[in-house]
Amino acid sequence: MRKVLKIVGIVVGLVLAAAATFLLLNWGALSSFPALPSSYEAKELCSCLFVEGRTQGECEAFIRQDVVGIDGRDFDVDNRRVTVRALWSENSAHYVSRRHGCVLD
Repeated sequence: MRKVLKIVGIVVGLVLAAAATFLLLNWGALSSFPALPSSYEAKELCSCLFVEGRTQGECEAFIRQDVVGIDGRDFDVDNRRVTVRALWSENSAHYVSRRHGCVLD
């Protein structure tokens, strides 16, 4: 029994060491992930509302994704700006022109 526990301990230690190495080597890419869902949704909602001319309800139904929970959306129709909060990150997109569409701030 001791031999089995020793082998299990070694395997768990190796898996943890491999995970830590992976995180350290890829930290730059992994740390940028939290901004992706809010950036994507802000840009798509802005384009849907101000470029395509759909209603807010239609755009929210069209853009809806269930992978990452969205904490909040703010629509500034007067300034043609959409702000989205998700995964501890907040991003905005604003309308530039019919030709250029919306861009992230």
